[in-house]
Amino acid sequence: MRERKVRLMAQSLAATPASRCLSLIAFGCLALTPYLLSQQPPPALATSQAATAPLPTLVYDVASIHKFKPDGGPMMVYMRTNPDGLTASHTRIKSLVCLAYGVSEYQVTGGPEWVSSDFYDVTAKMDDSAMETLGKLSKEQKDLVRQQMAQTLLADRFKLAVHHETKQFPIYTLVVAKGGPKIHEAKPDDDYKNGLTGFDGKPGGKGMMRMQSDSGGFLISAQAFSMDRLAAQLSGQLDSHVENKTGMAGIYDFTIRFSMDDSVDASDSSAPSIFTAVQDQLGLKLESTKGPLDVIVIDHIELPSEN
Repeated sequence: MRERKVRLMAQSLAATPASRCLSLIAFGCLALTPYLLSQQPPPALATSQAATAPLPTLVYDVASIHKFKPDGGPMMVYMRTNPDGLTASHTRIKSLVCLAYGVSEYQVTGGPEWVSSDFYDVTAKMDDSAMETLGKLSKEQKDLVRQQMAQTLLADRFKLAVHHETKQFPIYTLVVAKGGPKIHEAKPDDDYKNGLTGFDGKPGGKGMMRMQSDSGGFLISAQAFSMDRLAAQLSGQLDSHVENKTGMAGIYDFTIRFSMDDSVDASDSSAPSIFTAVQDQLGLKLESTKGPLDVIVIDHIELPSEN
């Protein structure tokens, strides 16, 4: 596969810390048959210091993009960051926009239909100099720089142009339910050698999440998961922003099984609704409210030349 040199862009693209590109996409990997494994957490919300500190302008050295073509084998859907770049398989362009701007799919509007319907395989790699520069940054700074790099890639290869708007959305807050949480805090010295494993069969370590699906619902298993990450995962399931208001600062091991039906009444399923499952199985609660969220409006985008 021929790889195309990504041209350098002089300007720095503003990264927008907001809710994450979530759940079955975003910095993890989804296998439609049969499970999801997410070893790397979504980028944490940037602190004011990380958001305002001068950041280096880095770009991917090479990138290959081509439309996904099924080969009849198991279909793997994933998007993940690697030490040297970004890899995505069977990924919609809308999901790439989410990744680049740190938002959920319901926060991206505009653009032609193929933004949501067409699937692409993307591989982007940085050179040794960029890797070295990125390695010297804090985690929050790395997250912002990676967003900038994804924005640059989309602007270069898809001619993407966007603007930001703020809109009121129905959102949820994740709080501790009456009776207290029912999940156990992870052990600081646990290396999870006997825990969840990745696609390569190796232990996933802290921050690993697996999702299994069946006709009755979803089963999520997580090890050393923060409440911010749980809120992000729930956001993806509910297609609505979930804000962590639990006050629980640790990392936790837990499992939760819920219906694929997002409604509160999931009587047709053997699994409870996500609202019931969160309360009964985790000792937490989802409360409905409204709040302002950043919206990315696609002003212009073009089909990429494949390579």
